[in-house]
Amino acid sequence: MIDYNPLFKPFSMPPNVMKAILAHPFYPSEKSIELGIFNSHRFAFYFWAKWSIEKKDKVVPDLVTFDWHQDLAYPGDTEKEWLGKLDLDNLFEVSFYAWAKLYPHNDNHIVSAAYLNLIGDIYVVCKQAHYGKIDDGVKEFKDIHGRVHRIRKFENHETLIKHVVTQNIEQIYFDIDLDYFTIENSTSNDKQHFTYVKDKDIKAIFNLDSPLMQWVTKRVEGMTIALEPEHTGSINKSMKYFGLLEKLFFNGSVFQWKTTWRHLKR
Repeated sequence: MIDYNPLFKPFSMPPNVMKAILAHPFYPSEKSIELGIFNSHRFAFYFWAKWSIEKKDKVVPDLVTFDWHQDLAYPGDTEKEWLGKLDLDNLFEVSFYAWAKLYPHNDNHIVSAAYLNLIGDIYVVCKQAHYGKIDDGVKEFKDIHGRVHRIRKFENHETLIKHVVTQNIEQIYFDIDLDYFTIENSTSNDKQHFTYVKDKDIKAIFNLDSPLMQWVTKRVEGMTIALEPEHTGSINKSMKYFGLLEKLFFNGSVFQWKTTWRHLKR
């Protein structure tokens, strides 16, 4: 019988997951944030749990996520039972749950996190009209504690910004699945045919001076990026779009200790 207890507890992250620690883009002298990077989008659950449990102010940030897919499947009764038994203070257990118990097609990690009140309200910018229309108003559900969480979907970043600036949102987790930069992909057709958003359009949305990123950088408490090579078309395509975002956000590699956000001085 294999002993599944971790040999080195400090190294509790799921497999093939990386973490970078960065100065906060808006409050660099006051606090830092973490950037989680991984192939499978469901591993964002690990970071949202880790950050929310570690937060000293106990404010639960809202989630702003960009994804071709909606990833808004609700946990069923069995999954809710598992979530209720999850020891959130045990990061290895959280890591194991994200790997072994969340749906591997990345459909239920968002609502599962909200069910445990690890994230607050949910704002999804997406292209997939699978769980109903993209712009179909506000959906509400109650978490394990009876708190109400709201889900709002948007067709593009303009409609997102138009809405969120009217809301009293103090803190967010910012999440990007790189398959958002596809137009056609393995989900939208059965021919493995991929087309992509133009680089200049990505730069216009995500450069640090854009209305979106000006709003995000004031509120971000943690950031996650899912590489998802299966849905971007290849590892090379995932690396291309990760590199594009890295150049937009930072003045070097996120794993170099001198790297800062582009608008921060060294």
